[in-house]
Amino acid sequence: MKQESVIRFVGSAGDGLVSLGLLFSKILKKHNFNVLGFRSYQSVIRGGYNSYQIRYSQDEVLTPGENANIIVLLNKHVAKIHKPLVNIGAMVIYDNESIDLKEFEYPEEIIDLGMPLGSITKEISKLRVLKNIVGFGAISYLLGLDDELIKEVIVEQFGSKGEKVIESNFQALEKGLEYAEEKGWLAIWEKHKYEKAQQMVIGGNEALALGMLSAGLKFYSGYPMTPATSLVHYLTKHLPKLGMIVKQTEDEIAAVGMAVGAAFCGARSATGTSGGGFALMTEIIGMAAIEEIPLVVINSQRAGPSTGMATKTEQADLFQVYGASQGEFPKVIIAPGTIQDAFDTGIEALEIAEKFQVVVIVLMDLYLSEQIATIRKLDMKRKNPRFQILDKPPDDFKRYSLDTETGVTSRTVPGTKNGMFFTGSSERNEEGTSLASTLAGLPETLPIREAMMEKRMRKLDYIIKEFKVPTLEGSKDSEITLVSWGSTKNIVKEAMMKLEEDGVKTNHLHIKYVSPFHSEEIEEILKDAKKTLIIEQNFTGQMHDFIRMKTGVNIGHKLLRYDGEPIIPSQIVAKVKEVIKE
Repeated sequence: MKQESVIRFVGSAGDGLVSLGLLFSKILKKHNFNVLGFRSYQSVIRGGYNSYQIRYSQDEVLTPGENANIIVLLNKHVAKIHKPLVNIGAMVIYDNESIDLKEFEYPEEIIDLGMPLGSITKEISKLRVLKNIVGFGAISYLLGLDDELIKEVIVEQFGSKGEKVIESNFQALEKGLEYAEEKGWLAIWEKHKYEKAQQMVIGGNEALALGMLSAGLKFYSGYPMTPATSLVHYLTKHLPKLGMIVKQTEDEIAAVGMAVGAAFCGARSATGTSGGGFALMTEIIGMAAIEEIPLVVINSQRAGPSTGMATKTEQADLFQVYGASQGEFPKVIIAPGTIQDAFDTGIEALEIAEKFQVVVIVLMDLYLSEQIATIRKLDMKRKNPRFQILDKPPDDFKRYSLDTETGVTSRTVPGTKNGMFFTGSSERNEEGTSLASTLAGLPETLPIREAMMEKRMRKLDYIIKEFKVPTLEGSKDSEITLVSWGSTKNIVKEAMMKLEEDGVKTNHLHIKYVSPFHSEEIEEILKDAKKTLIIEQNFTGQMHDFIRMKTGVNIGHKLLRYDGEPIIPSQIVAKVKEVIKE
């Protein structure tokens, strides 16, 4: 058995690439394969040239892969445009009634698997979309997939449309299988019965949403902005079962304002956007911070500035979120690295926000948000204790009491007997009375302002104790230490495996917790490294500069990508070999 395979669907916007990718991923999941997929697309409703690449294996899958060995061309336009990316030896499946590969001078070394998809489909139905299922039949023959498991997915996908539709899809599947068999296509996987799996296929945003739900999320608001939009879609889709409120707002300012209001009333709340929307949210984020209202804000980064490239990935909002809003306040920034990590971060973010009454920013990016993968275990059965909410406050209740070691004080929700207090966007005393106007600068208020700042900032000393200390993974006698953050985690991991095969020893420092920052531990790790290389998806090396600012250590080398597509392992391998030769 071949250990893994990579398949790439190529078409135009409107060709249903997302549906194709998800359908095929579910089929592979049913066969107990590990799957990871990612789409590359343009910001148009119709037109444009998109691809969906899926890698699957019986072993762990870390990236979507680089070179596809099976390529499905969905129309003539992409056959021309995609030619430079078709590798020698690749299997190319296409409709040979509408596409002539000789016209585009495809290399002779490809495996030409043209088939009359249109004619085969007409034998079954007038529905042109059934061409895709005919193609799936041919692919399933090549890969030795189990017909019954494919039919299970078809029933799950189309069952609501009635028996006639299901039967048409079954016929299309059989036609594709029969054609491939009659033509004597060479299967790259042996036909056999697969062990049926129980894992799920899930996207990065969906995993983050499930994490927040398992941590007791009760209110989510957002304005649609790629790549955070699917958070609203996913939560809304399951709204009847969730016992929560989801609001699609008129803009990002309204979204963050609603989330703050819900949190003030005691609901665990979150909002999400991308960098452009986050820019609009920052004033209210500052208000939540000074009022000590627990709030989770998700920023799924995309290529900027301004609209930039709305459907392309980047890691260029680090300093934007670190400097969000004016003034200083205890800000938590977490950058998950994998889909499992996104789920865990959803839990962590809501609990940290409430436990310490702070703003928690989850820094995703398009590559992670829109990636899909198989996950074998998500712990959704959790008990979610509430923190510092008083049902019966004392008569002398002071919402912003300075008598606190951790900086955290108890709070009440509106309507609680004896729990009324003043609050607002200005500095205040322990009762909440504003010091910002007639009292500002008076001698008796100066120590209050000082004490309030110290109270809030003291929280960071306790929050960092909640976070796992970063450690080195890999060879102890490494020739080079690789540094990454966010979604590049597994890309670096795969590159390290390739380098090990080539006899190059490496180790890896991955950063998830940006603020508060483990400065001393990271400084110690980097000072002991022989050579260092940081991998980032931005132009200026923002994490490189952030680490230098926090530790004084200058990482020796950078690998930066900023064209909108994810860094790939071969780029890291080449850069590492270049650096160690110096």
